[in-house]
Amino acid sequence: MFDKDIIMLQIAASKMDPNHFLILVLLRFELFDIFNGNSSSKDQEVLKQWNRLTEEMLYLIIIIVGERYVPGISHVTKEDVTMREVIHLLCIQAMAHSSLVKSLPENESHETWLETVISKVAVFKKPGVSGHGLYELKKECLKEFNPFFYHYSRPQHSKAEEAQKKRRTQEGSDKALRPPVPPPFCPGFSNIVYLLCCDIFIHILRRIFQKAVEDRSSRWTEPMIQRALHLVGQALLEEKTQLESNSTEEVSFDFSLKAQKTGSEHGKSLFHFLTKIKSLPSLKAQNDMITWNLQMFEVVKCLREKSGPVTSFSVDHSKLEESVQDKEKAERKRKAEAAKAHRQKIMAQMSTMQKNFIESNKMLYGNVPESSSQSDTTASVESFDVDESRVAVGPQQGVCSTDWGAQICILCQEEQEVQAQAPAMVLTACVQRSTVLTQDRGKTLSPKGKWCLILYHSSTFIVMIRRKYFEAVQNTTRNRLHADLIIDLENGEFMCPLCKSLCNTVIPLIPVEPSKLNYESAELVGQHLTLERWIQIMSSRIRGLRGTWETDNNGEEAVEEAMVLFDESQADFRSILSFGVQEPPKFSRSITEMLGVCATTVHRVGLQTAPNDLCPYVPVMSWNTCAYTIQAIESMLQEEGKALFGSLQNRQLSGLKALVQFSASQRLKSKQAVIQKHFADMLAVLVPVPTVENAPSILEVDFFHLLVGLVLSIPALYQEEAVDLQPSAVSTAFNHLYLLHLVTMGHMLQILLASHDCAVIRGPEEGDEAQAAAELFSIVSQHTDGAGVSGFSVESVKRGVLPFLRCAALFFNCLTGVPPPEELSGTAESPESQLPLLCSYLSLPSNLFQLFQEHRDVVTTLIKRWCGDTAISKALKGEMQIIRYPRKRNRLINLPEDYSVLLNQASHFKCPNSSDDERKHPTLCLLCGVMLCAQSPCCQQQLNGEEVGACTAHATICGAGVGMFLRVRECEIILMASKTRGSPYPAPYLDDYGETDPQLGRGNPLHLCPERYRKLLHMWQQHCILEEIARSLELLNVMFPFEWQML
Repeated sequence: MFDKDIIMLQIAASKMDPNHFLILVLLRFELFDIFNGNSSSKDQEVLKQWNRLTEEMLYLIIIIVGERYVPGISHVTKEDVTMREVIHLLCIQAMAHSSLVKSLPENESHETWLETVISKVAVFKKPGVSGHGLYELKKECLKEFNPFFYHYSRPQHSKAEEAQKKRRTQEGSDKALRPPVPPPFCPGFSNIVYLLCCDIFIHILRRIFQKAVEDRSSRWTEPMIQRALHLVGQALLEEKTQLESNSTEEVSFDFSLKAQKTGSEHGKSLFHFLTKIKSLPSLKAQNDMITWNLQMFEVVKCLREKSGPVTSFSVDHSKLEESVQDKEKAERKRKAEAAKAHRQKIMAQMSTMQKNFIESNKMLYGNVPESSSQSDTTASVESFDVDESRVAVGPQQGVCSTDWGAQICILCQEEQEVQAQAPAMVLTACVQRSTVLTQDRGKTLSPKGKWCLILYHSSTFIVMIRRKYFEAVQNTTRNRLHADLIIDLENGEFMCPLCKSLCNTVIPLIPVEPSKLNYESAELVGQHLTLERWIQIMSSRIRGLRGTWETDNNGEEAVEEAMVLFDESQADFRSILSFGVQEPPKFSRSITEMLGVCATTVHRVGLQTAPNDLCPYVPVMSWNTCAYTIQAIESMLQEEGKALFGSLQNRQLSGLKALVQFSASQRLKSKQAVIQKHFADMLAVLVPVPTVENAPSILEVDFFHLLVGLVLSIPALYQEEAVDLQPSAVSTAFNHLYLLHLVTMGHMLQILLASHDCAVIRGPEEGDEAQAAAELFSIVSQHTDGAGVSGFSVESVKRGVLPFLRCAALFFNCLTGVPPPEELSGTAESPESQLPLLCSYLSLPSNLFQLFQEHRDVVTTLIKRWCGDTAISKALKGEMQIIRYPRKRNRLINLPEDYSVLLNQASHFKCPNSSDDERKHPTLCLLCGVMLCAQSPCCQQQLNGEEVGACTAHATICGAGVGMFLRVRECEIILMASKTRGSPYPAPYLDDYGETDPQLGRGNPLHLCPERYRKLLHMWQQHCILEEIARSLELLNVMFPFEWQML
């Protein structure tokens, strides 16, 4: 309905007799005969039409009488009109600034006057890391709400009514949506109000309420009654307003008198019907509004009788309302107290039943003598120190706290214990390539795993995935195109059935082997098995196994070097078996199959090659994925300042545990000769190994990856030709201990050689730590001839080794199940306090430099070998780039606070491959800061034989296919996950109203929101870009997908 139509009707109503005007309205709606009693029908469709027409007629009268916010119609200004519009929009819900601007009508100058009134009626709530800044209506403006505001659409009317009723319920008020007090009409329109007290109006309301009282349900509706009650309220408010401002003799508006007298002789007055409909069950929802109208009758009656000062009437009215509210509050309080008493009664009954059970079963509780219970308690306390040892590595290793226990398949709801011979239980996971931790983009790529803690039986899961696949294939063309945007079925991708996360593999749950360590045997072994002896045994074993690896005799020089450095004549080929062996676990067929499925996916995704479970690099990729995932989690926890243990969610910790156990089981799936060869190649970095030549220097390896690979592959050395064997708990403890010691010493030397601090160590008077560090520095200087090693800081070495120790603690916690010290599970410890706790958990001396003194005879020889590598001399002379520790965390680039700076940079950008001056689509890579020319044929490149855009080609190098770009002229983030998948994302720039401005449509000044940019950083660091793209595409229905490869 147009506003000008309403104005024309108001002009007509002001110039005509009220009764005449309403008769014309009845005739226009074809309701004259209905309210005159001359027409009746039993046809339900006809009755529905009459009811609908009656509702519309009442709504029209409400608008004509109540909509006065037009300058000239009543005493209001343009500012008042805008203010009322804003109030009613905010009564629906809190709204953003842009939504308000779009919803408000514009004047001839295309202005909305919003800025002049918004601060008077609303409070601005700043946005968080998502969403918009919102305006919330002030409480004092709620009284202006009109449920029949004529600019509301039907959905808006329903939402506003529901929101206001919900608000009043929360405040403990009644649900009556009272009509607001309107401004007075101008003198030329003052006659309009008499529509509310004319005889025809009283007659219309009487007939409507009479139908409801007589319960002729087919002849009235609840919306009809709601509108009639609203009109009664409007009439009573108008009469009350006139009586408060004028004397009774001067007021000619007599709605209350006519409502009580007309038809009273037959008991059919409007007031009589109003009192009766209050008791109708079908109108229970309108009880509060009926009660308010009856109270208003009393207020108007008191005003007419002049029973007291005018001010006292409003006080009496408010007291009357307060008394009703007090009764309601008292009723709610009584019910709450009754519920509390009922709960207490039930708890008392349960307590009595417990006592009765104990009394009737005294024999079950009284047979244990006090002395025995005390002795058991003492024994348990004594055994606690051993069983609850918080050491994860070495002969003092504690006991595994918990295993997987019973798990429930989310699909078939069957509960099952995680056992070696039981059907496989799997976690859905997503393996993706990552450059989040790499220091050289485009060169070092590692696969990273993410998972969701949703368990399935492998058989049930495979049936479900096959069914989903065939359903997707049989879909219609549109649905298939949409599905292809989200998941790549040909590459094994699928959506998790429960949480809808994007997945491409499953990780089987491997039961943790209980390590029952015999501490007495471990102590005896420790007296004979030193680090030197251990190295001799390993070298002898590898030399004896090299014949099974089908290699040539080119490794004789390495054999001679090993024999010169360590006297292998003291170690026999089978000396490794003398410290204890045991039978390896045997897994069920389904677990073995799932091990192969996960390993093949990791290998395929990591190396971007065809699936090949016979490739010798399959186990290596699994170990690297495990190590990289742990490093990413440790970096995330350090970045957020969280504790190493206790901060991870259950699904993260369980997924990490499953990944470590899966990686440890790869040696059982692959050929033992392959695993043995990998172990020899990795061990050659630390010690001379027969058959291995040209091992990388200690500056060229990641020592945590090396530690994970060595620890998970060493059991393969125990394999014999005729029998499957693995090391016993004692042998495993010493293997882990010496591997950790070797790797830690190598990493410390790596940090020392890469460090360029000039804070030379002072004298030995500073303590044992400084003395041991000075001795190490002296040895290193001798073997490097002082080239580039001018000094180092003890603290820099400790800072550099801390991330490695944190990752090692996470790894061994998931591998052995030994709980960490409680101090590492609480609040985040400072780096100074973390180091001794980590050293204690990993069975390392708190003074790490002491490692070089404990193994002085072996380490001196190893340091000479490590420092003698040609790569070391090149690095110290500055001829080779080296990584410094602790490694710098990769972050997104620094963006300017003012978006106009970026626009200025984009305006000066010229495409390097185009000679014309045409401005392209400048797009900024947030990972490295390179400005690219997007969506332009001039910058297309060849990638695997296919033409791709500049952003797609750059993402392949910079982010292993994952990209995060800012389209400067569109003020929009583009997330990319592959050549065919991407999605837009809101930019981290907001205007003063907390809103983004995609396509720069509004043109408001934009400023960087640090919280939102930090959210983008966490999305990238936590490898959530692929999942975010999948979720956004799932909500997007498109027929023709965007060609992301051309971006």
